[in-house]
Amino acid sequence: MIKALVGDTFQVTWVNSGVTPTSLVAAVYNGSETMIDSGTMTSSGNGHYYYDHTVSSSAGFYVAETVATINSAPYKRRIRFKAVNGEVD
Repeated sequence: MIKALVGDTFQVTWVNSGVTPTSLVAAVYNGSETMIDSGTMTSSGNGHYYYDHTVSSSAGFYVAETVATINSAPYKRRIRFKAVNGEVD
């Protein structure tokens, strides 16, 4: 499981497998499956795309979802991550 610190930036990524999608969006959902953030992914060249999400101020479980449309068919990828509070000395 991926862990991210509250307040940090979590990068959602997509790598093409040879075909460029006509639409590529990312969304982040909380543990109750309520969307808390979404947007269009940005190309960084050579078929790599990213979307930066600032991790919520609440610790807990989240899902980052990427939906690509390729040849009129939707392709979905979901990654679960846990937001954690930083340790204090």
